[in-house]
Amino acid sequence: MPPEISSMARASSTDEMRLKNYRAQMEARHQAEMREMEAKNADEIQRLQENEQEQMQELKSAYDVQLSRESDALENNLQQVRAENQEHVNAEKKKGEDELAKVKTMYDQRIAEYRKNSEARLTQIRNEADASAQTLDRERRKLAMKEREIKNT
Repeated sequence: MPPEISSMARASSTDEMRLKNYRAQMEARHQAEMREMEAKNADEIQRLQENEQEQMQELKSAYDVQLSRESDALENNLQQVRAENQEHVNAEKKKGEDELAKVKTMYDQRIAEYRKNSEARLTQIRNEADASAQTLDRERRKLAMKEREIKNT
């Protein structure tokens, strides 16, 4: 195998390895960001739950008569905050998944393009090698014919 073909094949496989590594890094970074967002939201929910518990204790000691009404209002508020937070988490998760899908699609397209270009280049090199082999074969035959003519004369 000529050194040019070997080096191009290695370069092509090196490029594919780089793309795979980059893609893996992007996926890992995305996953880390998603875990961080979920942890922040969990902390926020925990903080809200702790705040709610403190408020409930204060209401019980200060307003025994209004406990029922205010408790209901706080519970509704907490449910709304939870619902809004969950909507926010879901929206962020969907946004992240959409971004990941875009990145995956983009890199899949790049990989397909690199593969297509590599295959086209490989085909071109094979054709050139075949043409060179045919030319060398013709030259060898001409030389053999000349040698026979020289021997015959």
